[in-house]
Amino acid sequence: MKTKIMMIIVWLFVSTCYATPSLNELTLSLKLWLVDQQQTPRHFNANQGALFANESLNSGGEIHYKQQGEKCIAYAPHRFHDKHTHTIAKALYAHCQVFLSNTKHRNDRDEHGELIDFGKYKPSASNAFILAYSEHVESFSIYQIHGYAKEKRKTPEGKKADAIISNGHAIPSKRTIAITACLNEQLDITAMVYGLDVKELGGTTNILASLAPNNSQFFHIELSRQLRERLVSNNQLFKLFNQCLIS
Repeated sequence: MKTKIMMIIVWLFVSTCYATPSLNELTLSLKLWLVDQQQTPRHFNANQGALFANESLNSGGEIHYKQQGEKCIAYAPHRFHDKHTHTIAKALYAHCQVFLSNTKHRNDRDEHGELIDFGKYKPSASNAFILAYSEHVESFSIYQIHGYAKEKRKTPEGKKADAIISNGHAIPSKRTIAITACLNEQLDITAMVYGLDVKELGGTTNILASLAPNNSQFFHIELSRQLRERLVSNNQLFKLFNQCLIS
């Protein structure tokens, strides 16, 4: 009996230490951190002004924030799966105040068996920070960078597209259309607007399509493998890409 009780106590301790905190709990702690960055939030370690999820946050997460820069978030939710997207989003952070990324693979699972796919996982550190940041600034943009393979696309338009830009909804915003037009003109590529030019990879099931705050603009940016490779090997192309998003 004593052995059984001890096992239960150990299980409860481990479950508490490695449980996924609620989205509200994470958001509150990150709100406080935005006000005073000397106070490292629970579930994170601080390193050179950035936060990295520690072992108590088994869904992981990486958060970078600086006082300077445009009121925008550069976000790579699938750094291990979508090659070069971490590099591309981190370069965009040179212009934005915030950079977010996952630190665990999208196919990993939390203690409840739920996939830790930051594109769909609601109680993520990234979502918590986005909600906290929304109360810290008047308005902002979220640039979420994804990658795809042309040969795996299901439509003729998708197979031709170098980039697919959306706002997470079937009806594109004016800004979504403007970004796409700029990419076509400045980079001389085939960028398409989801909902107008192409009917796939629109981010409509992305968690931010519904969770993004009212004072934000969410941009779901899908880049082909060929374009990602060109961006990370061509500084001038990279500069033009960033300008199209930020301008």
